[in-house]
Amino acid sequence: MRSINKFEKEKLLNLLECKESDLDSLLKNYQSIDNNNDYSLYDSLLKILQQGYNIREATLAGILLGQKMGYQKAKIELENEIKDKLYRAFKNSK
Repeated sequence: MRSINKFEKEKLLNLLECKESDLDSLLKNYQSIDNNNDYSLYDSLLKILQQGYNIREATLAGILLGQKMGYQKAKIELENEIKDKLYRAFKNSK
């Protein structure tokens, strides 16, 4: 969300039908939930919905959360795959 320009932010505010302060509050709450790694995706989305945001705002937070969780999972899988390949290459070179 930090990389969007002012025009894109205005479009997002119009789409969500909220003020900039509401969007900032939503993103702040999303980040606090996201920083707590104890929650599953379902629990995180439920927590967002329980905070009283409308469905559009909850959907945006869910998309951001899913994107970050997917990125983290892919990063871990890629690191493990690289480690395995390096281990096999090292093992086969002996």
